[in-house]
Amino acid sequence: MDRGAFEAEFNVPRGTISRLDRYEALLTDWQSRMNLVGPATLSDVWGRHFADSAQLTRLVPQGLSWLDIGAGGGFPGMVLAAMGWGRIVLVDSIAKKCRFLEAVRDELDLRECATVINGRVEQLPTLGVDVATARAAAPLVTLFDWAIRHVRPGGQFVFLKGRRWAEEVDEAGRHFIFDLEPHESLTDPDGRVLVANNVKRR
Repeated sequence: MDRGAFEAEFNVPRGTISRLDRYEALLTDWQSRMNLVGPATLSDVWGRHFADSAQLTRLVPQGLSWLDIGAGGGFPGMVLAAMGWGRIVLVDSIAKKCRFLEAVRDELDLRECATVINGRVEQLPTLGVDVATARAAAPLVTLFDWAIRHVRPGGQFVFLKGRRWAEEVDEAGRHFIFDLEPHESLTDPDGRVLVANNVKRR
């Protein structure tokens, strides 16, 4: 998916596309000095990273508070912030990735809606967010373990998962009770976007 296809798919304002143009430029620049994304995916930033993140806007309403666990290059959290989808806390344990996220936040003028924290999510004070999300950060059972105390009662857990998603659901089910809706991924035919509610420890 290229820039034009993304714009058509998500029908976003020109200002958002301009932000994402700057994001792409920063990602390309910083990737030359550190590993933010898989090198083979850099030629498909609009599809593999931007659209992959933006598809969450079709599953979760606008204006909520989010926690992005293991935010890395900012997917999905920084893309959601760039699209004006809510207030996002992006957490990563690697300091240099947090420096990149701060650079993106500042360049895209997202200080009011994006907060970057360098730390381990399991060690943070309770955040009380509406939604926890992550992409490629950890297995589902681990994400539930990390996120459950940060999500307010009635909140959601929305995770992007690859082809082993069903195995991860089975494993998580041995430790947690939850209601789950798997949604087909826009960018990965074998993957799913998992939306969980009412998550409780067994």
